[in-house]
Amino acid sequence: MSDVSGELTALIRDIAKNVDDSSDWAPELWHTIGELGLATIGIPEDVGGSGGSIKDLMVVIRELARAGIGTPIVEASTAAFVIGPPEPDSFDTVVVGSNVNLGAPTVTARLDAVPFGSEANRLVLVGDRDSAEVALAHEGVTIWVSTDVGGLPTGRVELDGAQLRSLPNAPEATAIVERLTLGRAASLLGSCCGAYELTRRYVAERRQFGGPLIDIPAVASALAQMTVRIRHAESAVDRAIDLCVESDVPALRRLSAVASARVATADCATMVARTTHQLHGAVGVTREYGLHRYTRRIWAWRDADVSEASWLDCLGTMALDVDEDTLWNQVLA
Repeated sequence: MSDVSGELTALIRDIAKNVDDSSDWAPELWHTIGELGLATIGIPEDVGGSGGSIKDLMVVIRELARAGIGTPIVEASTAAFVIGPPEPDSFDTVVVGSNVNLGAPTVTARLDAVPFGSEANRLVLVGDRDSAEVALAHEGVTIWVSTDVGGLPTGRVELDGAQLRSLPNAPEATAIVERLTLGRAASLLGSCCGAYELTRRYVAERRQFGGPLIDIPAVASALAQMTVRIRHAESAVDRAIDLCVESDVPALRRLSAVASARVATADCATMVARTTHQLHGAVGVTREYGLHRYTRRIWAWRDADVSEASWLDCLGTMALDVDEDTLWNQVLA
């Protein structure tokens, strides 16, 4: 771990000490995160960002999830990457694959589930090749407030002739999707780590049949299997981050790494959520106990933005577009 990564990890853990376990969404905590400039890490300081690299940003995203803190850090940091840092005390969100005509001056559409749509200032719409921006505080915008399965704000956004601002100078759509996907993978990885650590403490302390649960071979085996799966996902995420940091990496290699990281973390998340609840038994589903802060968000995030199945399809399409040896070398290089 680098010095910067260590400092960011320590900072998030210090912030986590003030988290109210009974609250899914804490705007005042997000205000603190915004004041510290954590959501604009990876954006140059000369354009209003906090500097640093995408690797530093992924550390923040992972550690917030690992601490069980629900924030719009993935959406807000991706939107800031596209349209720049937000106004003070506000943040923006993003939706990909909305099937909206992004070349028109206005837009009429219904977006069924916009993450933090009820809290954000602007919405970035990302298409296959371009992107555009909609101000959510507009007379042509109606937001139906809701929450996702993780307890975090979401909303059905209805656009009725809303003003659409094209973003000709924005990063390419592929780069936006890659950053959003990498952030989602990092958040899933953090939630898996947090759920595992909580479960390991529980089975080490909970006594049954004359000893701690961890002494039961089946329990120890389940912990070992989670560890292996988490390490696999961690390796996939770290590799994708390293490739995204480099400037001369071929697009196919970078995209395949990001897709693989997303699939690996979604697969890991499914297994961890199931196993941690099995090991906790009834106590794991109680509101008072903290396991739900991890597993509910795992369920919300594992298919968010672009689903695991869609990324598998993407990898399959790449395999058909190039010969198998080329794809294999790009995935493993």
